Amino acid sequence: MIIERIDPIALRLPKSTGDGALHLVLCRVTTRSGLVGYGECLCLRPASQRSLVAAIADAIAPLHVGRSVEERESLNREARIRMASFGRAGTNLNALAAVDIALWDIAGKAAGRSLSDLLGGARRGRVPVMASLDRYNDATRVAPRIAKALGAGVAAVKVHEFDLAVIEAARRQVGPGLPFVADCNSVHSLADIGRDIARWRALDLLWLEDPVWPPEAMLGAPELPGIVVGQGADLGSAEQLAVYARPPIGVLQPDVCMIGGVSETRRAIAMLEPLGVSIAPHTPFIGPAALATLHLLAAMKQEAWFAVIEAEPSMALYADEAFTRWQPSLAVPTGPGLGADPDPAWLERHSL
Repeated sequence: MIIERIDPIALRLPKSTGDGALHLVLCRVTTRSGLVGYGECLCLRPASQRSLVAAIADAIAPLHVGRSVEERESLNREARIRMASFGRAGTNLNALAAVDIALWDIAGKAAGRSLSDLLGGARRGRVPVMASLDRYNDATRVAPRIAKALGAGVAAVKVHEFDLAVIEAARRQVGPGLPFVADCNSVHSLADIGRDIARWRALDLLWLEDPVWPPEAMLGAPELPGIVVGQGADLGSAEQLAVYARPPIGVLQPDVCMIGGVSETRRAIAMLEPLGVSIAPHTPFIGPAALATLHLLAAMKQEAWFAVIEAEPSMALYADEAFTRWQPSLAVPTGPGLGADPDPAWLERHSL
């Protein structure tokens, strides 16, 4: 199957409250035989959206058009080598991911097999949901969001807060029986964590995500008894992730977009599984990247959560609204490829 065209799709999804909107970048790959696949970049803001659209059209597409879908893994590697001088993580790999995801979608459709089947077979039919809250910097604003998540019966809760008092209040509300993650978005220093180590330990975290800046400070850092650190969503290769597979880091979080697609995520999981760390893929998606990650989670040896972000049903690309509402678990699609395509009319309505 020869790749005929690659089209980036910029979307703006307005929110029902306030003036904000969610900005997405999807990618549609069309083969000469007429098969179509969809991919996605990690993109939330307009400035990133413009850069990613340009990168897909001007940097990634010329390396793929005219080549075969069956070459997708070698094409991914070739693109990495060609672009290495411009960074081994970041915009170019994020753009590459959208095309790579679409090629795996096409490969599954052509074979009549789901992506998880192509990856070795689904080990589970459902994946537990972790409610992933926005950052509020205010315990009184976090509380109703946690209440909504608990009411939906989610399997775990993640807050994106750095104020320890806000995190403590959230943990009290969640209760001791439910897995709980605090993502600090790399705000603290190791000294900050050390100063309040007893309070961090008392949270009984599933893991403490991205606690310090720079992330490299965790390499060679002393162990933090009672605290498991998770990080790695910003890394661009299996080898980069493997460098961090050492205490106090106990959870590594490949992001299917930031690492450059299904091809490299597959390599990363295979490389990390023997190293004794947990693998918890990063999942801030509601489109094709969400479906791709769901299949990856289904095929992994170890069960992990799908963290569903705060979104609205009106933003749903798929009929079941799976990635825009909190619920106990997500069903793994069994149809060919990713298992679903975005509605073309919906894409047209929200395209920029």
